[in-house]
Amino acid sequence: MVAPSSAGMHMQGTFYILKKRCKVTLTDNGLSWEPEGSPECYQHVLVSEVVGCWLCPKASTSCCLYAHPTARGEAHAMPPHPAPCKHSQRRGAGFGLTLEFCRRGRRAHWKPRVVALMHVAIEVVQAWHRALWALVQGLVHRPRRLLVVINPVGGRKRAHLTYTRKVAPLFRRAAITTTVIQTEYQGHGRDLVESSGRLNDVDGVVAVGGDGLVNELVMGLLLLASKKAGLDPHNPEVALPKTHLRLGIIPGGSTDAMCHGTHGTSDVVTAALHIIMGDSRTVDVAAIHRHGQLQSVATTMVSYGYFGDLLKTSEQWRKLGPTRYIVSGVLQFLRNRSYEGQLKVLTPATPLSQPYDVNVCSHQCSVCDKAAKTPPTPGDWLQFNGRWSIVTSAVVTCACRLSPHGMSPSAHLGDGCTDLILVSGGSRYRILSYLFRTAYTGNALSLDHVNMHRVQEVHFTPKVSGPKSSWNCDGEQLTEPALRLRVHCQRLQLFSRGIEIRTDDFSKHASNGKSASL
Repeated sequence: MVAPSSAGMHMQGTFYILKKRCKVTLTDNGLSWEPEGSPECYQHVLVSEVVGCWLCPKASTSCCLYAHPTARGEAHAMPPHPAPCKHSQRRGAGFGLTLEFCRRGRRAHWKPRVVALMHVAIEVVQAWHRALWALVQGLVHRPRRLLVVINPVGGRKRAHLTYTRKVAPLFRRAAITTTVIQTEYQGHGRDLVESSGRLNDVDGVVAVGGDGLVNELVMGLLLLASKKAGLDPHNPEVALPKTHLRLGIIPGGSTDAMCHGTHGTSDVVTAALHIIMGDSRTVDVAAIHRHGQLQSVATTMVSYGYFGDLLKTSEQWRKLGPTRYIVSGVLQFLRNRSYEGQLKVLTPATPLSQPYDVNVCSHQCSVCDKAAKTPPTPGDWLQFNGRWSIVTSAVVTCACRLSPHGMSPSAHLGDGCTDLILVSGGSRYRILSYLFRTAYTGNALSLDHVNMHRVQEVHFTPKVSGPKSSWNCDGEQLTEPALRLRVHCQRLQLFSRGIEIRTDDFSKHASNGKSASL
């Protein structure tokens, strides 16, 4: 081992990796190795991308398949005596350090990868282990303790199994201490979070379930933040405070639109690795008030008409799982219902972007960065009447596995606005064409009977006489048709960095001459 001479360098030495002699360097930035005589095989791992490391006499890459607690007792402490691996009882020529880290795969997917470093001196390996783990534990944005809330009946009722098999082992190897609670009734997630005593010693909350569970936890976090700030969240004129804890989302529901819209995928392992790496992103939240009370919040969408009727009918067939949405959707299409009402909307005075823009939101979004510094100021109130089969307020793109483009492909995670989508009623063709393009082509907004407006606040009043629908709020039903919705700019902190890769070309979905204003 060679003592470091340059600033930022901690260690430098020679190890055997895959039976090749490699020069290994540990700096403040991360760990890198380069096989002697093969500079083109240079590899580098950031410290923030390290999941965990273990001492292994055999230097086996299979050690990561077994959950080793990297620290005993306090997860914040550097492990002076690492837990033994399955090869500890074997005698071999040399000593090894097994390192597990995150590596970006195809598109937006992340996967855990393993590298094993071999050395003849155990004291050298132990020194490297202590130094590397000290750097990892020095990352202030990385969570150490998490409250995990699981919805055991959501989606395909496999959320608990998914967490146990795919997520919990990763958390253990990353030395993250978890407290796991299963919800027992609707609204239980909100009650758990709103009770501030459960959150005193945690660095974040993780939802294992669908958008409904995420909605409950977001509601609880906002109510708790309002209580700590001395604000009345039930006053629609009050700006809600930012949540003091980050929320992680492990997809386990039917659509998982919130996870897909913030990660670009609903892959469970990808979501877990973003939590481990401590990624952070603030996103918008829409508050829904009625009769002087904060009735609910929305993180993905609020929809009246077709999607509200679909949700109401699908509740009768929950035993079918996600298939119930397809059955209910066909039924609502055949019914061909539309509803009259009045919309009053608040438009931004100087919008940072338009709903028909080609540029989409990403992990380095200039629109969201501008909104974080200077949120859009309110502009004019506009009012109009109509009959619509679908009225949707999309806070995010609402993309999911069934609709990879989403309802609003150009929506932003943190621009302080929501995209109001209006689909005129009158024929089954209008509904079918909108649903087909939303699901398969992503250019439904080019249809003549579909209009979109980027707004900050929405007031909807149904016609006094005539049929009325209900609202679908993040997969939960709101039976009261009258609605007041206000977007609060970047109030929710997530374990996410935004969508990193967007391979689709949205230039074909650009404006077709429609006006972006009312």
